[in-house]
Amino acid sequence: MKTFVIALLLASATLFAQSDKMIKAIEKNLEILDTASTIETALLLKNNFERIAEAEKGEWIPQYYAAMANATLSMREKDTQLREEIVNKAEMYINRADSLEPDNSEIQVVRAMTVYSRITVSPMERFMSLQPVADKYMAKAEELNPDNPRIYLQKGVIMMFTPEMMGGGKTKALPLILTAIEKFDQFEPESSIHPNWGKNIAEEMLKRAKSQ
Repeated sequence: MKTFVIALLLASATLFAQSDKMIKAIEKNLEILDTASTIETALLLKNNFERIAEAEKGEWIPQYYAAMANATLSMREKDTQLREEIVNKAEMYINRADSLEPDNSEIQVVRAMTVYSRITVSPMERFMSLQPVADKYMAKAEELNPDNPRIYLQKGVIMMFTPEMMGGGKTKALPLILTAIEKFDQFEPESSIHPNWGKNIAEEMLKRAKSQ
């Protein structure tokens, strides 16, 4: 019995050490995420989050960030073939996250982001077929947690960059961005590594939406 207890304590200590290492690694990269603005930084985050995700395959949060980092990088990559490969990786990681943590609003938002990334590879060919898929994920995200600010941020960003002739534009984006900021002011993440990104993007989008 004593041997079993000792083994259990050692296993628990090892698990805690692994978890603590994962948390510190994610926290370090989240500091970079808040100020990322170049393709070089986006590539760095992609590589870093992928390493954490591969080391922690049983944890949904590293998979989530690896998916998000790939989806973000794909938007900045100019080579079409490479962009498609990056989106494929984003999809793989978000599928992993979803299998580990079903019915999670944050995961649905990044699912939609991944679909938008795939649309941008070939907008003329893919918009009509894939836009409803992205809308479905966004609707599910809102159903699961209507207080998630990243839902309204994502909707606002998409609306901002959709031409007015197609129902988008600054006027349509403004109320969504304002809602996002209101939700951000009330939002409390579950931990230091749970999703909490986007307020700085919302504030920048608000400036754009209000500009002439």
